[in-house]
Amino acid sequence: MDEKQFTEKMKAILDNENITLDSSLSEIEEWDSLSVVSYIAMANTVFGCKPSPEQIKSCATIKDLYSILQ
Repeated sequence: MDEKQFTEKMKAILDNENITLDSSLSEIEEWDSLSVVSYIAMANTVFGCKPSPEQIKSCATIKDLYSILQ
């Protein structure tokens, strides 16, 4: 999955069409515990990996979330 496809998945998870790779997670109102669970489920289903809570907490942007899965 490339960055564009990942961004589209994150737009769906966050129900926010204004998401870009540079979007700051702290500024995304929809980024909450349910979104984290949805992100982990997507990562597990699509990428076959399960990011740890520590990895997710260390992320500042959507691109950081993507880089965990690479």
